Amino acid sequence: MKREIVKNKFTWIDIIDPTDQDTEYLKKTFDIHPLTANAIIPSFHYPDLDQFRNYLFIILHYPHTCDNGEIKIREFDIIAGKDYLVTSSREAIRPLANSFDTIAAAIDDSPAPDAPAALFFLLNAFLKEVLAKVNDLSQEIDRLESEIFTGRQRDLLHDISELKMKIIDYWRIVEPQRMIFDSLRATGANFFGAEHRHFFILLHQTHRRIENTLKNAKETIEALEETNHILITVKTNEVIRVLTVFSVIFMPLTLLASVWGMNTNFLPFHGTNDDFSYIMAIMAACLFAMLAFFRHKKWI
Repeated sequence: MKREIVKNKFTWIDIIDPTDQDTEYLKKTFDIHPLTANAIIPSFHYPDLDQFRNYLFIILHYPHTCDNGEIKIREFDIIAGKDYLVTSSREAIRPLANSFDTIAAAIDDSPAPDAPAALFFLLNAFLKEVLAKVNDLSQEIDRLESEIFTGRQRDLLHDISELKMKIIDYWRIVEPQRMIFDSLRATGANFFGAEHRHFFILLHQTHRRIENTLKNAKETIEALEETNHILITVKTNEVIRVLTVFSVIFMPLTLLASVWGMNTNFLPFHGTNDDFSYIMAIMAACLFAMLAFFRHKKWI
């Protein structure tokens, strides 16, 4: 599907699921290099920025959240000339579609933007949406942090692991794009003119903010995971300690019961009227003695 915005000297063409016919059209209309045309249709390239004689070619990745919560990479390509913009993607990408629709809706009532302003508008919308998604991860971390001492450590294991994987997925998408926005500060200003340098500086700062937020989220979730693991270990050790203490307490009582259960005539109190009472008294004395000893050692 191909959509167009054309006003005065500005043109924006947005292509979803490009075909060979679309690439041939771009070659003829905008004189794009064959290397660029060959890179448009295959998806999931590494993020990249190339400067050609008459345009910049940018490959970016967008973290799309599926209905099941899984993070999928969606690639979109940008060809930015001095008076035109071409965007393409295999699937619809929300910040790209929203940016195109916004400019298309305003184009009749306002002057047409120039190509660098439209490029900034698109990339800024892309980075702002990624930043919003990353901020949502930070809020989820805050929620887990507030619940970690509520006694639900085992229930939180799944939530912490799932959130950690989301953060890793975002990091794998965001971090390789650092090179793009680092290079764009100089490349964009050289190509479009120094008067547009502030556009690309702002984009670089926004990307750095995303990176720093993700780094903090990664460090925080790892600390929460370690704390949760320690709490589970302490709780497990406490249970094992109590069970061990009771096992040690009842071991001598079991031994006494076994001894007096022997079939022999030479046991103490054997054949007396109060033999059961004497044996129970001895076992009770052992029990209270061991309890007193463990209490003294602060083991219970």
